[in-house]
Amino acid sequence: MSFRSIVRDIRDGFGSLSRRSFEVRLPGHFRGKSHGSTCELLDQPVVIQDSPWAGLPPELLQDVIKRLEASESTWPARKHVVACASVCRAWREMCKEIVRNPEFSGKITFPVSLKQSGPRDGTIQCFIKRDKSNLTYHLFLCQTPALLVENGKFLLSAKRSRRTTCTEYVISMDADNISKSSSTYIGKLRSNFLGTKFIICDTQPPYNNAQISPPGRSRRFYSKKVSPKVPTGSYNIAYVTYELNVLGTRGPRRMHCTMHSIPVSSLEPGGSVPGPA
Repeated sequence: MSFRSIVRDIRDGFGSLSRRSFEVRLPGHFRGKSHGSTCELLDQPVVIQDSPWAGLPPELLQDVIKRLEASESTWPARKHVVACASVCRAWREMCKEIVRNPEFSGKITFPVSLKQSGPRDGTIQCFIKRDKSNLTYHLFLCQTPALLVENGKFLLSAKRSRRTTCTEYVISMDADNISKSSSTYIGKLRSNFLGTKFIICDTQPPYNNAQISPPGRSRRFYSKKVSPKVPTGSYNIAYVTYELNVLGTRGPRRMHCTMHSIPVSSLEPGGSVPGPA
């Protein structure tokens, strides 16, 4: 049973409830269209018949939703999650627990989670599939360690393009359409000629004042999935350096990563990382 199927059943149940199971007692003077009677209307008793789904134990309900969400190969539609949260109070609390910030829930549930900080006491395991013929890379979320290379949920894609002095990777949220002109383009990764220094750029400014790439080296574009009130461009959000490895390219290398959008105070006990709500 897929996530969409259970949402469809819940939606059909809402339709039957709205036709048969809701009874609102209104006095005669509340039947008009006056806007001023709204507050008084809320005080009237409302008789609501609970949905059969509300009787499930919270633990079982949470496990069912997690399994359904994990079985999907794409992101769950936000309207489906809202529909589940609208069933009853128990479902609402369960959905809040699942869609929390990855720093606290340890899970990636929406695309916005990719720009939020991960858990402090654990890791989120992912893997990359590379297509040498098309110079593309696909990042997948690992569902279980046993299915590390066989199954996973698609997260991001990247396409490599070599230039004279550097190598650039265009990052997109679409597995097939990987280009800067696409509405799913979210940023890029640029490396030096030796592949020891990398700059990560985002199409949106971070949540505090970060370094912005020089206008002459960034190309302006217009994306359908970003806010029109925020200027889109190329914002430097992170810097990664690798030390040269004497064992060759196949040996381990020490890495240093600097995140311009994460303050030092977030590393202190009780600190939090700024991010989208």
